[in-house]
Amino acid sequence: MSQTDNIEERFRELEREVMGKQASSSSQPQDPNKRAEPEFVAIGQGVDTAKTGLSSLIAWVNSLTGATKVAAIVVLGLVGFTILNFVFKLVTAAISIGIMALVGFILYKVFFEPSSTK
Repeated sequence: MSQTDNIEERFRELEREVMGKQASSSSQPQDPNKRAEPEFVAIGQGVDTAKTGLSSLIAWVNSLTGATKVAAIVVLGLVGFTILNFVFKLVTAAISIGIMALVGFILYKVFFEPSSTK
C-alpha cells in the first residue's frame, strides 16, 4: 500500500512541476490541482465552424484571378470527389461486412448449432 502512495505522491509532484512550468510560460496562472477535462463541442458549433470555413474558402477562391482561379477550382473539385469516393467505399465496406456477418450467422445456425430433438 505504501508503494501505491509513493507512486501517487510522485505523480502529484510531477504534475505540480509541469503545471508550474506551464504557468510560468503562459500569462494565465493555472490551478495545479485542476485536471485536464475533455472538451465537448456541440454539434451546432461544429456546423457553424464548417460554414465559416466553407465561406472563407469560397471567398479565397473568389479573390483569385484567371488561371489560378480555374486551377484552384479543379484541385478543390478533385479533393472533394476523392473524399466522396472514400466515404462511398467506407459505406460499401460496412454493408459488405454486415452481409457477410449475416450469412455467417445463418450458416452457423444451420450447420453447427446443435438442434434440439424432442
